[in-house]
This record gives sequence, structure tokens and C-alpha cells, in this order.
Amino acid sequence: MQGTRERILEYVCEHRGARAEELAERFAITAAAVRRHLDNLRADGLVEARAVKQATGRPYHAYFPTDKATQTMPPAYANLLERMLRGLGEQDEVIAAVMASVAESLASRHRGEIPDSAAMEEIIAQVTASLKTEGILEAWRSEADGFHLVNNSCPYHKAAEISTLPCESDRKAIELLLGLDVEQLNRIVDGAACCEYLVRNGSAQREIIELG
Repeated sequence: MQGTRERILEYVCEHRGARAEELAERFAITAAAVRRHLDNLRADGLVEARAVKQATGRPYHAYFPTDKATQTMPPAYANLLERMLRGLGEQDEVIAAVMASVAESLASRHRGEIPDSAAMEEIIAQVTASLKTEGILEAWRSEADGFHLVNNSCPYHKAAEISTLPCESDRKAIELLLGLDVEQLNRIVDGAACCEYLVRNGSAQREIIELG
């Protein structure tokens, strides 16, 4: 049975950038108790704190798993994917074909959830909600250059260190559901705080892609 410390670590691994207040609410304990656990996890090299600036108000501390933590608590799917990538070695064409098939399967699974004719904000919101269930996206925001879609956790960190193809599969799934070009701006595995995708303003007219 997991103790509170282990459950906090697991949550931080799955929700990168978690705040102490969020953890306190999640586990029904005080923020002070959460911070004691976080201090111990930091001392053990499993968690790190980063100051996050806000548009208004003081910065807050967000907590992220270290490489040591992600290596000790890898999801089963991440383990399988990592083994597959290592086993295939340099066979990029084979890996690319598999990842493309995964993207198409994901898009096909959620195609019926996406409105065909709606404001782009509504479509973006639904794609984000659909892919949140797959661990691919968590949130979106509109900025001057377009729509930014983000994921604060990486479900296959070690696999993404071996190959960019798992990230490309996620990007392609988003693109297939939106019917618009999608760029990947940042990756957690490269040191960014989140994985981030961009649908630029002025993208070509949305194309509905039907999948078999």
C-alpha cells in the first residue's frame, strides 16, 4: 500500500508543474504537510521546484519530477514503447509506420466527438478534452500567433529521449482531429516545462479527414 509520500510523487510524475495547494486538495491534507513531503522528496533528488511567473501577483512554486523519479516510476506503456524503440534500433521507417498507425487509431477513436462546424475555440477545446483522456493534452490557450495546446506531463519520457517519433505520433493525432497544420514548439524531454503545440492563425481552411 502506498503512503502519502509515494502518492504525492506519483501525482507529480503524472502532473508536471503541480502546486502544493493542488496536492493538498487532492490528498485532503494541509499545504504545510504537503510541503514537508515535497521537501523530503527534493532532498532525495526526486522532485524539483521551479518559480513560475504570473501575469499579476507573485511567482509561485511548481513541482516537477527529476529524471531519477521518472526512471524509478515509469508507466507500463512507457516501458513497452522504450523496449520497442530500442529493439527496432535504426529501423526508422518501421517505427514511423507504427507511430503513424497509432496516430490514426487515436484520431479515429475520437473523431465523432469533434464538431464538424463550430467556432475554432470550441473545436480546439473539444480536441483538448478528447486527447486529455489519452494523456496527450491538458490545456489550451489563445495567443496572438494562434492556439497553443499543452501537456504538462510526458507519458513516455525515456522513449522520447530515444526517438522523436512518439512525439510526432501525438502531433499527428492532434493534426488529424483538427484538420489543420500543427507544429510542435517544445518538448519536456528537451528541458521545457511542457510539451507545446501551435495551430497558427491563418492556417489553411480546416479539412475534415475521415479515417477508416
